[in-house]
Amino acid sequence: MKRLFRYIIPLMFITAIVASCEYESVKPVEIDPDTELSFKADIIPIFNQSCNSSGCHATGDFAPDLTEANAYSSLFANDMIDTVTPENSVLYESMSSGSMKTYSTAEATATILQWIEQGAKNN
Repeated sequence: MKRLFRYIIPLMFITAIVASCEYESVKPVEIDPDTELSFKADIIPIFNQSCNSSGCHATGDFAPDLTEANAYSSLFANDMIDTVTPENSVLYESMSSGSMKTYSTAEATATILQWIEQGAKNN
C-alpha cells in the first residue's frame, strides 16, 4: 500500500501541473485584401485607442509622435515604415513581436501591415 502511494502522489502532482498549464492560441486575423485602408479612417483610430495617450506616443513624449496631426510624418521621419518589405517595418515589428505587442491586438497589427502593404498612403 505504501508503495502504491509513493507512485500515485507524485503522479497526481505531475498531472495537476500539466493540467494547469495555459497556452495562448493566436489565430491570424484576415482582413479583406481588396479593402483599401485609409490612414485617417483606419490607422489613426488604432493610435487613438492605445498609443498616443499622455506618457506614451503623444507630442513631446516617446517617438514616434502618433497624435493625429503628427503621426504620418513622424512614422516616416523615424524610419518606421518599409513599403518595399512591409514585414520589416519597425512599426509592424514592434506591434507584432516587439515591445508594443502587449498593447496591440491581432486585428490592429494586421490592419497596420495591410496599410503598409498598400503603400502606406496618407489618405
